Amino acid sequence: MSDRRDPAEAELRELLGAWRLEIDEVPVPSLVDPLRAVDVVIEAKKAAKVRNRGRVHPPPDGARTRPPGDAREGAV
Repeated sequence: MSDRRDPAEAELRELLGAWRLEIDEVPVPSLVDPLRAVDVVIEAKKAAKVRNRGRVHPPPDGARTRPPGDAREGAV
């Protein structure tokens, strides 16, 4: 097989390769401190637990899990 590469394509590959090397060399600052991110997640979970720990109201039809009054009085 003959190698028939386009000179423009070869030059473009070379330029893109050089550009990629330059981009990879640039330091990227961390946008979020990892330790602070962990604290935020923990605080959010705690807040969700507190929010979900509300009082349970009886159903509107008056059904209860225990009979009215102290049912243990008659137990021997």
